[in-house]
Amino acid sequence: MHTTRFVTLTLAAGLLATVPLGTAGAQRAVARPAPAPGATSLRLGLVGGLSLPAGDLGHAADAGAALGVRAEGPLRPARWSVRGDLAFDRFGGRGGVDAYSYASLAGSLVHREGVGRFYEYGGLGVYHARTSFVDALTRSDTNLGVQFGIGATFTSRAPRWFAEAGFTSAFTSGRSSIWFPVRVGFWL
Repeated sequence: MHTTRFVTLTLAAGLLATVPLGTAGAQRAVARPAPAPGATSLRLGLVGGLSLPAGDLGHAADAGAALGVRAEGPLRPARWSVRGDLAFDRFGGRGGVDAYSYASLAGSLVHREGVGRFYEYGGLGVYHARTSFVDALTRSDTNLGVQFGIGATFTSRAPRWFAEAGFTSAFTSGRSSIWFPVRVGFWL
């Protein structure tokens, strides 16, 4: 019962994070000119950073590392885009666990504020969780999960550097797999 309520609240918060805070922003976004015909606007990016475990995972693991690649393409209105992330997060374990690792494929909606420096994102993904024990045994399963967060772009020319902080929850069975990724990356 509590898990269902938590999942529902997590999904609702993730969706609300992608909703613009007013109609004035939406009106300015519609007024932007469309990209030139034939111009490709698909962007590819590389990210890396730190993942801070929370909940049950936080009690059983240390801070981890995050690596990923992503692609992003525009939607209409111009302030919105869709993003795909392929990511790997690994946490050192405690006690009888050597490591917890999560390989994920996620899709998110991205909303950019103002001139595009600040953004919010939120979406769903498929998370493959693997627990490696010190006695060389492993356990793995694949589940759905959510991710959402905020970020900022720092440069306007390639490579475009950015930083973001977020919330990730993989709906694993038996324990909560929650972490807060803090990532830095650039668009190629």
